[in-house]
Order: sequence, then structure tokens, then C-alpha cells
Amino acid sequence: MDEPTIEEWMDRHHVEIVRTHATNMDGIALGKYIKRPKFLKSLPGALGIADMALAMDASGLPHLAWWHDFRRGVLGDIGLKPDIDTLISDGTDPDLGHIICDFVSAEGEPISLCPRSLLKRITDEIADMGYRVTTTFELEFFLFHTSFADARRRGYQHLSPVGATENQMIYSLRNAYHSKPFMDEVIRRLNWQKIEWESWSDEGGYGQVELNFTPSDPVQAADRVSRARQIVYEVACDMDMAVTFMAHPQPGYSSGLHAHHSLTNMETGEASFHENGGPSPLMMNWIAGMIATAAGASSFLSPTINSYRRLAEFAAPPVTASWGIEDKSAMLRIITRTPSVTRIENRLAASDANPYLAQAVMLAGGLIGAKHNLQPPEPLKHLGWRLPDTVKRLPRDIMSAYEALGEDDYLAEVLGEDVIEYWRKSRRAEWLMFHTEGGDPEAREVTDWEYNRYFELI
Repeated sequence: MDEPTIEEWMDRHHVEIVRTHATNMDGIALGKYIKRPKFLKSLPGALGIADMALAMDASGLPHLAWWHDFRRGVLGDIGLKPDIDTLISDGTDPDLGHIICDFVSAEGEPISLCPRSLLKRITDEIADMGYRVTTTFELEFFLFHTSFADARRRGYQHLSPVGATENQMIYSLRNAYHSKPFMDEVIRRLNWQKIEWESWSDEGGYGQVELNFTPSDPVQAADRVSRARQIVYEVACDMDMAVTFMAHPQPGYSSGLHAHHSLTNMETGEASFHENGGPSPLMMNWIAGMIATAAGASSFLSPTINSYRRLAEFAAPPVTASWGIEDKSAMLRIITRTPSVTRIENRLAASDANPYLAQAVMLAGGLIGAKHNLQPPEPLKHLGWRLPDTVKRLPRDIMSAYEALGEDDYLAEVLGEDVIEYWRKSRRAEWLMFHTEGGDPEAREVTDWEYNRYFELI
């Protein structure tokens, strides 16, 4: 889209203000409201933003104890480069448009730590092998009658989940009926902004909702999750309610970000993961790579202190690096009923995971399996919970995942050594903040520190 076309589009949609939207490493949505003349003047370049946007923790503290090449020796500027193909009108605010951006240097060069740019690079690498990736997410969250302001006054305790019963139901139409007025408005805004979705339903937790999206390419799929999270939050504010994407905000079931993906041969159009009614050799390599890198990948897929409260036996999430045909207790559920539905579902990611980084690390594992011709272990033949103690478990806390990522032999090949090291330092800092700011490492229940840090911002 060239600039005259952009101006025509903005005229047609009456857009006078553009909200930029970028996602930092913690998955937090950042941006500015830009007046139309300044936005147009910036094209095809980038809009300035402080470098701490990509180098701060979930509380807003800048990363000063470690550094990266994209940063100068002082707190300086970087840029947000708009992706014109993502420009949309708001649908609720008549003057407002939205655009998704990539983090770039002040000179406009790509930054390796930008989650969206990293996912683009990995998707391009798979395309260079001759395959097109198709992905989608299942986004889960908890919905409360209590407003955000009231939730803060209560210290996020004793909130009022939306539903008909406290029982741990799933797909309950009576629970969903209570959520429907809220979800009607969410769906209206998704439709207006052309964010394609397939279904929503009541989930297992009290007040829990799941929203499923139409399959697309990985970057667009992650864009949809990032935008949908913002829409869900804004609807909650507008309706005097509260939502959270914390993985485990209350006793009972937790929230995940299940991710499905498949490969298609770009030359023949055939499903590359399917052969003779089952997994193809490429799919077996792909599974093997994802299993081999699972412990290290868990650092990206369970990024917060709270994420690991989700990983309990018989609580739905996987606890081992495992795979199985149509097995929802495994980390990787493999579906091969027909070529058109053949795919891998990764069930490890928590709802607070960054969708760009989550997809990046999953696809990196598959790429590694293909490059090294890895072969997977035997599939699960029973439920993947309460297995003998001899069966190794996935990391159960943020520092165990930090160590596993440091010991991983493969992921740096695809993600980059600098990305791995920077991410590890940020997770170690998260652990240190928890231990030095009043978090109780022995607490069996969610702590005030977790609520204050994650409930509203992740």
C-alpha cells in the first residue's frame, strides 16, 4: 500500500488518529496515539519510542543490569515501524485506527529481540525449505463481574467470577449464557476489526472463557491474539468488569494458550505432516525436535512466576515432554485423521505467554528436528499424569526452566544466542524480583506480588 492509498483509506474510514501497537518480550501491549499528519509523515520509516519499551520488566523497570547491542550506552530511542498491512479502523471510536508495529533501531534496522520480527524470520526460514506454516491459537481467560478498580481495592481477592456454578464444568451452556453479553461485545469488535474467529465457549474454570481463532500464517495468528487480548480488556473496562490472562488466578483449572500448526508443501499444496493415514517422516522429525527442546522452550511458554502454578498433575496441562495420537494429556497432541486436519497441538503454553515468542520457540523446535533428522521417543500409551518418578518432568518453576534453557543444545541455532541469553537474564531478574519484593516462594496459593504484577497488565 503506497502513501496515497493509505491517505485514501484513512479518508474512507474517517481515521484521524492511529494507535500503534507493539508487543514487548513479556507480551505487554505498548504503543502511542499518533495524529494522522505525523503518522503519514513517518512513513515508510519508524516512529520514535524509548528503548526501554523493549528492555523493561513487567513492572516497568528498565533492564540496567544487562544489555544488548540494540541499546546505546544511555537510555535512548528506538523505533516502531508500522506494518501497513495491519492498518484497521477501530469500529467503536469513529476517529481511531490501529496498526501493528515491529521494533527497529533508531536507524530503522531490525532488532533481533523484537518478538514479531523473530517470528517472521523463523517463518521465512521454513518457507525457504519449501513449506508454508498454518497456525492458530486457543486463548483462555477468566472473566469477573467485579470491575478492575474494585478488584484492586480488594487486592484481587474474593472477586465474582461470571458463571452459573462454582463447579469445574466445561462447555456449560448455562455458564456461557452468563458470559454471552460480554462476549457479544467482544465478537462485535473482533468482527469490525476483521479479526477472524471460529468459536468461543465456557471453559473448565469458574468464570473461564476460551476463544478460538481461524487458522492463518504464524505472524497473523499472533497478531490476532495480541489484538484480541486488548479488545477483551477494553470491553471489560467499558462494561465495568474485569478479565485476566494470568495463568492461575484462583484455585481450580488454569488458563492456557494452546497452539496448533501444520505444514503444507508450497510446490504441491499437499499436507506435509500426513502420509499413508498417519504422521509423515517430516512430522516425526518435527515432533522429535519439539520434544528435544521442550524443557528449554518451557521458559518461553511459561514465562512468569504464576505460569508454573498451572503445571499440576491431572489439572489438564502436560507435565512431561511427551506426544501422543489424539492424546490431550501429552504435551504434543497429534491429529492425523485426514490430510486437511493433520496438525500438532502444543498444550504447554500458558495464557500469559507472548504469542510471538511462543510460536517462535515451537517452530524452532520443529526446524531443529528436521535439520538434525531427530527421531521422537515412543508416544504415550496411557494418560500423561502420575507416571512413575523415573519419567522426567518438565520444569516446575521459572528458575528450573532458566537452567534448562541454558543447557539446551539446539534452540540457539534458530533463535539466536543473543535472544536466548537476553531472555534467560530477564527470567532470572523476574525470579529475583519475586524473592526481593515480598513474594513468598513457599506459598501454595497465588501471592499478592503475582496479582499486583500480572493480573491486569499481562
